[in-house]
This record gives sequence, structure tokens and C-alpha cells, in this order.
Amino acid sequence: MTRRILASFLAVLLALLALVVLPLGLTLTSRERHDFAATTGSAASALAAVAEEHLGDRAGPPGASAEPLRLPAEAGDGVVVIDNVGTVISRAGRAISPRLLDAVRAGRRPTAPNAVVRIATVGEPDHPDGTAILVRDTEPLNHRIALLWLEFGIAAIITLAVGAFVAARLAQWISRPMRDLQAVAERMGHGDISARSSDQQGAPEVRSLARAFNEMATRIGALLDSQRVMTADVSHQIRTPLSALRLRLELLAEDTNEETRLELLGALREISRLSRLADGLLAVARAEAVVVDQQAVAVETVVGERVDLWRPVAQDRGVGLQATTSPARATTTPGHLEQILDNLLANALDALERGGKVHVSVTAEADDVVLTVADDGPGMSAELRASAFERFVSDRSGPASAGLGLAIVARLVAADHGRAELRETPGGGLTAIVRLPAAGRSRSGGGGALLPARHQGRAGHLAVDDTVA
Repeated sequence: MTRRILASFLAVLLALLALVVLPLGLTLTSRERHDFAATTGSAASALAAVAEEHLGDRAGPPGASAEPLRLPAEAGDGVVVIDNVGTVISRAGRAISPRLLDAVRAGRRPTAPNAVVRIATVGEPDHPDGTAILVRDTEPLNHRIALLWLEFGIAAIITLAVGAFVAARLAQWISRPMRDLQAVAERMGHGDISARSSDQQGAPEVRSLARAFNEMATRIGALLDSQRVMTADVSHQIRTPLSALRLRLELLAEDTNEETRLELLGALREISRLSRLADGLLAVARAEAVVVDQQAVAVETVVGERVDLWRPVAQDRGVGLQATTSPARATTTPGHLEQILDNLLANALDALERGGKVHVSVTAEADDVVLTVADDGPGMSAELRASAFERFVSDRSGPASAGLGLAIVARLVAADHGRAELRETPGGGLTAIVRLPAAGRSRSGGGGALLPARHQGRAGHLAVDDTVA
């Protein structure tokens, strides 16, 4: 913005200077030339008057003495007086070429390089006694014109310099609060809800914009805090009655007949599902919390640790779990990658029967680190994959399915300015692909830690299931 304002201001100022300085300079230059020519003509007329007296004395009675004609000549002037027959009566100053004198004798208009030539008739125009010729050097005129244009040029440069200074200060006055507002907006986009813009600088419109932005930021922060607090409180408050209800149902199941015991066990499974749902809501609230600091993380190390942690669970379920990694460092919030892997692995293991396989891989690309979790399970339809990252969406029913796992993954990935997608595994199954910014890559502000954009599924990822808190 500063450069555009400065360029626009200087362009307008330059146009104004061109419209004013050029015509004025041309007018003054023309006036200087006209005055120089007029002055030269007046000087030639004065010489003719001096020469008239001398030529009149020569026309007197025979034997009359005549003083030689002494002509005044300024520096750079050439003066010649000739009589009616073309004889040179007197000359002074710089030499005048014979060719010029021949032109005067022949009645042609004489010219001289770098000089102004003026001819004045000596005596009466009807009965001239001779001709006075004045050749004046134009170097003083050219020098004055050059000085005139130099003064105009210096004045224009000074005007442009002052205009550039004023335009720069004006541009800074306008753009500085806008840049501050942009920086605050980026900080908010990266999770700093406390960021506020100063509303005491800049134009009144900019100050009003800053105040409106601060009010919006305050309301968004209050809404997010209220949402997180409410979700956490509800989840926490639900746990106690659920735990008490589960205990009572378990006690009743021990002292009742088989038919009633089966019904109570079904109720206990629903209570377990409610507990997992409450834990999942709490995890989503945490996933949507603000992101403050991000660090470079060795993805292959985290993947190895989480796969080792989940391998006993996979073996207990009769599912094969393998990992293929290569060195890769991604920029992510501490703890996010572990939660992403836990949810993806939990979803994959829950979707498979005994004998199934899960494969985790890590590859490094130019700008991204690609984390892939693929299974050979029943897969997911294209319609379900399109909405799999939304809350409470699942392709399974039962107490193990709360439909929050991929919603948490989506929000954690978006908070780290990455992308998550679902694809169908070749040969059958589902593949989760997570792309995180490679360490050192400049971030352009994609993603968003506050309210991640609604994910449009473009391929397949795991079965959507319960949350791993």
C-alpha cells in the first residue's frame, strides 16, 4: 500500500509539474529570445544613428575634414557600416565574414552561426546613406536559457523530493495501522485470541475499523471460551452421574435373573457409549483450543513411538500393524501429532476384523510431510467419505462409535495449517492421508486454529469411530 500511495502521489505531482513547468519554461525561453532579438535590433538602430552623422559629414562641401567613424561594440558583437555602394566605412568588434557582407550588398537576409544578425538603414528609408550591420553572439542568451531551465529543474527536483517525503509520511500514516491490523488478524488466525489492534492511530475510518475488529475479536474469544468451558463442564458433570448409574446397574446385574441381566448389560453398553461421547466432546473442545507455539517435530520418531504403543492392542485383536518411515520434520503444535495418530490408529483397528492389516508410512516432499494410515478393512462409501470429518458421522453403530475421531483429526490438522483427506485403499479398505507443513517452509496463512473450514472429503480414510482422548 505504501508503494502504491507513493507512486500515485508522485505520478500526480509529476503530471502537475509537467503541466506547469514545461509551458512556463517554454514561455520564458521564448520571451528571452524575443527580448534578445529586440535588444539587438535596438542596438543596430543606435549604430545606424551614429553612422548617419558621419556619412552626412562625408557628403559635405569638398575639402571638409571628416573624423573616422568609431563604432561602439559590446563584447561578442561584430559591427560594420557600409555606404550605398557597399564600401565598408567602419567596423568594430568581432570579425564579420565577407559572405555575410555580400549577402547584405545583394539584398538577401543574412545569417550567421550562433549569432543574431540585425540590419539598420542609415539615413532616410527613401534615401539611405548606408547600412549598419550588427552581429551579436547568442552565447549569453543560451547561457541565460540554460540557467533558466536548470533553475526549473532544481525547483522540480526539490518539489518532487518534498512531495515524496510528504507522500511517504502520508502513506505510512495510512498503511501503518492497516499493517498492524493485518498482523493482529494473522496472530488471531494462528490462535492468539488475546491479540488486539490499536485504535488510536491512522485515519478516522481506520480507527473505526480497528475498533470494530477488536469488538469482533472480543466476541469471538468470548464465544470460544464459552464453548470450551461449556463442553468441558458438561462432559465433566455427565461423568459423575454416569459412573454412579453404571455402578448401580452393575450391582443390579449381579443379583438378578439372566433375562434381566442381559437387559442391564445392554444398558451398561449404552452408558459406556455415553461416557465415550462425553470424552470425545471434551477432546473436540481441546482440539479447537487456540494454538500458540509450533515446533519442528521428527515425524518418523513420533510414528515409531505410537506404533509401538498400539502394537499390543493390534496383536490382541489379531490385526497386523506395520510402519514404514523416512526422516521427515514437520511444523506442528506439540502433542497434536500424537493425538492425530492415536485417533487414526484407533479408527483403523476398530474397523478391522481379525487378520486385517494396518500400514503407517511417512514420506517427505518438497513442502509437506505426508503421513499415511492405510487399512484393508471394509472401506467407506464415497458419500460417507465426503462427510467423514464432520462430528457424529460414522459408518458403524454400537457403543464403540461416537463419530468424533476424524472430527478431532480434522481440527488438529487444520490448526497446524495442514490438510487431511480420505481415499480408498487399492484392493479394498480405507487410507487416511495427512499433510503437514515441512519444517522451514514459509506458511501462507492457510488452515486456521480457531474455526477450521468444513472438510470436503475427496477420498477415503478410516472408519469414523470413537475418540481417543
